[in-house]
Amino acid sequence: MKRIAAHPNYAGMPDLINAKGDIQWEAPSNRSGGQFRDTHQKRRDWWRRKAQELGIDTAGNQWISKTAKLLHPTKIKPCSVCGKEMDIRYVYPSERLRARVRTLPFVPFDYFMPADEDIFNLVRRMYDDFGEQLTPALRSLLGADVPDSINNESTWLSWIEQVLVPSEPRVLSPGVMSNAPDRLDGFHTHNRCCRPTADKGRHAANLKTYVTDRRVFEYWSAGDWIAANELMGKIRSKFGSVPCPNGHSGPCTADHIGPISLGFCHRPSFRLLCHACNSARNNRMTLADVRLLMRDEESGISVISWHSQALWNARKGSVVDDETALRLSKQLRDNRHALMHALKVLADAGHFVFLALLLELDRAEYEVDFENLRIENSMTVFDGELRKTRTTKYSDEQKVRRIRIAFGELYTYHNKRNRNTYLIQSSESTKALEQCLTVLSKKSLLVAELDHEIKEILALPESEVLLRRVLERMAAIKPEAFAEARWALQAFMDISGSLISAKWEDHRYVRAEIASSDDVED
Repeated sequence: MKRIAAHPNYAGMPDLINAKGDIQWEAPSNRSGGQFRDTHQKRRDWWRRKAQELGIDTAGNQWISKTAKLLHPTKIKPCSVCGKEMDIRYVYPSERLRARVRTLPFVPFDYFMPADEDIFNLVRRMYDDFGEQLTPALRSLLGADVPDSINNESTWLSWIEQVLVPSEPRVLSPGVMSNAPDRLDGFHTHNRCCRPTADKGRHAANLKTYVTDRRVFEYWSAGDWIAANELMGKIRSKFGSVPCPNGHSGPCTADHIGPISLGFCHRPSFRLLCHACNSARNNRMTLADVRLLMRDEESGISVISWHSQALWNARKGSVVDDETALRLSKQLRDNRHALMHALKVLADAGHFVFLALLLELDRAEYEVDFENLRIENSMTVFDGELRKTRTTKYSDEQKVRRIRIAFGELYTYHNKRNRNTYLIQSSESTKALEQCLTVLSKKSLLVAELDHEIKEILALPESEVLLRRVLERMAAIKPEAFAEARWALQAFMDISGSLISAKWEDHRYVRAEIASSDDVED
């Protein structure tokens, strides 16, 4: 710690020494008060300046971890738990790569490959054990884009060092994960060797339960997304071995009966399907799906998001076979495009607070468990929900993540070319959207300030702390303040749904399905 703190690479680090004269090594983002409350943000700004000095684009992915790797003076870090020194770079074969190695015909199934052995030592050892037959095998293991000149042990090791490792491929992992600016040197205190035991949240069993379906944020789906995510995690951790109802082997995944990409709620109710069957369903419904959704509605369950309710109510009774179920799927897809159009218009006008309130962020304030959770006829079943207020910072993290993804994907959606989309409008729907804009323009001073802050924050590559503080101030704004604007937006979607429904016999929906780039797996 002393060596890092005194190194010139870290000169100017904010709040380096505390009042006792000790190194202030940690700067967590969840400090709510005290002398070092703002240290996290000050250090993030320091890391951003360092990245710019090094020519790293701070608008790019993982810019801060790339900066931490470049700045670290030794590239070797000791584990605070066991003392083992490990490389901070991506040099350790992943479990998937080790499994691939064991499938090679000349490699024994029990070939020893410890998790802390780097790729360089593994390649040298395998050349010693298996000779030149390893050369062509490495090409299939490590990538097809390897030059033909890479054809022996020496050239392989050189290529891995100079090309593969810097590219940070999925077949390799780092010896320690970056977490700048939480730690002074930009890395976790425990290494890969002790991470599963030292980090309680990273136990293998726990990791399987951490599931967040980001498409829920992308498509602004309604529903108890926290409970649904929790149930998806339970499926992955407890019921993945349940066989697929179509006769295929597992592992099985959580399938939404009503695809969220078509406007259905993200709710804690899933069918278990294998990956292949889930992917094949795409965003197309069958007659059986529609009947199951209608049966859930009859029992008082909300299955469709507010923005798709009008079209669903108008046409669910028209579904009599798989062809008409597919027809409704196509119409719901166009209804989603109407939603994304309206949201983009509101975002371009700067009404971010109103849009954020549509995301049901308060769902993140609760933990959910399920009584007597089980699988019956390939469907999740439970006797009741156990709900309690969440006390960890996970709540704020999820709120911030939902805002970032929702707004980010809103612009990505409209920038994507070759969408098989159709926006149907009328003077009545245009008037409803204009009415929403007019009402929102009469905003309070607080809302105007927050709208401006959110717009600026979303333009930053890393802004979690700033968004959390905005959310704290947003707590003073009640949804009732936007009731009239919400009514106008609902009117726009209801009119759009009616216009689309009126085209039930249109060739766009009746014709044979043509796969489009807009189709997504559900």
